[in-house]
Amino acid sequence: MAVLIIGETERERIAELVAYAKAHPLTFDKMREAIVDERPLVRLKDRQPGHERPPSQHVEFPGGYRAAFSIEAQPAGFCTHLSISVFGRHKKGMMPSAEAVAMIAEEFGVPFPPDKGWTEEFDPGEYAVNLLSLYAPAQEGHA
Repeated sequence: MAVLIIGETERERIAELVAYAKAHPLTFDKMREAIVDERPLVRLKDRQPGHERPPSQHVEFPGGYRAAFSIEAQPAGFCTHLSISVFGRHKKGMMPSAEAVAMIAEEFGVPFPPDKGWTEEFDPGEYAVNLLSLYAPAQEGHA
């Protein structure tokens, strides 16, 4: 079991990640490459051959959690995308607990439960919980 520790160093890093993501949102063209039909679990084999995840900024929490954060342009508007995984543990494929996901989401200002959530395989046998929520709705009728 991983232990979640969030201190001032981690909060400062989270603030940096959020500021960076706001200044550098991922375009929908880049995100379109990663889309897989809606399913609760996305495995590596479900991805298109040659797919590469867009780079994201991340923070590692003492105790074994990692969170990656981005803001993405989606048809509905800009969305926050928070991906949470566990690292440095003895059991391959270990997943973060719902309580840890909720606590990390709160630190990032991301709703929990999210508008959309899924589990994704990011390396063989390694999984992350993904939370996607609308951040700024698209403005209709503007050029």
